[in-house]
Amino acid sequence: MAPSPTGYVHLGSARTFLFNLLFARHFGGTFVLRIDDTDLRRSEPEYEQAIYEGFRWLGLDWDEGPARGGRLGPYRQSERLDLYRRAAAQLLEAGAAYRCYCTPEELEAERAEARRQERPYRYSRRCLTNKPADWQTRDFTIRFKIPEGETVFTDLIRGEMRFGNEVLGDPVIVKANGWPTYNFASPVDDALMEITHVFRGEEHLSNTPIQLLLVEALGYPRVEAYAHLPVIVGKDHKKLSKRLHPEARLTYFRERGYLPEAMVNYLALLGWNPGTEQEVFTLDELVRIFDIARVQKASAMFDWDKLDWLNGQHIRALSDEELACRLRPFLPNLPDATVLAAAPALKERLPRLDKAAELLRYLSEEPPSPQLDDEQREMVRAAAERLQDVDWTPTAIESALDEMRELNGWSRGKFFNPLRAAIAGRDTPPIHHTLALLPKEEALARMRRALR
Repeated sequence: MAPSPTGYVHLGSARTFLFNLLFARHFGGTFVLRIDDTDLRRSEPEYEQAIYEGFRWLGLDWDEGPARGGRLGPYRQSERLDLYRRAAAQLLEAGAAYRCYCTPEELEAERAEARRQERPYRYSRRCLTNKPADWQTRDFTIRFKIPEGETVFTDLIRGEMRFGNEVLGDPVIVKANGWPTYNFASPVDDALMEITHVFRGEEHLSNTPIQLLLVEALGYPRVEAYAHLPVIVGKDHKKLSKRLHPEARLTYFRERGYLPEAMVNYLALLGWNPGTEQEVFTLDELVRIFDIARVQKASAMFDWDKLDWLNGQHIRALSDEELACRLRPFLPNLPDATVLAAAPALKERLPRLDKAAELLRYLSEEPPSPQLDDEQREMVRAAAERLQDVDWTPTAIESALDEMRELNGWSRGKFFNPLRAAIAGRDTPPIHHTLALLPKEEALARMRRALR
């Protein structure tokens, strides 16, 4: 996995990280994290830190990489510049690359002419055959000279891929500031780090033939296999972008109270299926059954309803103590004992942890006077009278209310809705928990006030 520290972690990067990890763990391989920080203008230390924090929040880790080390480091590309310089010199000496002295204005003029003629733009190679008279005073880039022919490789998801080399153009591999481009640094590093499998987004599919040709020109061994993962789109069928879709940013899910276990589960199902009816998985289960051949080619659509459902499943799998611990940041104003007491009730209602504050708001805010008809008033009066002598525990309260309901032939909704309106005035945990979380006298007082 080779993310760029040029922004906060994208959901697609998290899924790519996960698929790489599942594949490596499934086969007992080594999973490498490499930081592509060659964009001097946009790379920031805080974004690099966000990469580590985001993946570790998901409970995912790497075998080799920054902060962990490994025998083939360093693992930041900014610390490997000498390797790229030597590789570029080798290509220049072999005639497989050349210096380009064209200015940005000259290159834009070429692009404008291509647009005018309605044809794809390919660099003219004029610096290969006729460098400018003032070349000695100009900055230069280094371009790779694409050979004639065809480049063929097998994608683990898409099968055999064929690219006519004539459509590739001569890409810049070293920028004017002496730093490598992605298409140069990445294949050099893949070879020197002995990478066997590369999984990345499908937007990199067109980069692969260039990278394979560079590796061949340098005499390095090829990567054994590539897999280009389908893009993730929103309900508008557009690729997830941080500008248009809040769900594109990984930290957004942490802030809203999604469990990392649920996120891992959901990310695995974005564009992959296990071939069974099972949908709820632990990370260990995913490692055991992951098969890259079951990744789809078509775009994967992000589904909030599916994520909420999965998150609810993982919330219900937590112990009360663990759920209370996870809820703590979302309920800063409630005592620990209250949060722990509320955990069993919240389990059945929470799609996300941040919803807990809304469900428990009645503990600190008295509801407005409810509008009750005569029958509902009688239900509330009878309940207040019956609960006066009941032990104030969820079990005892539930037993007393069910006894009343069955004796009078009331349905749950018909009986519990006016009680909830009197106690809380809004959606809450199950009614016996809603009552038990309030002090007994406060709960009974609210019921009597509702009658007045």
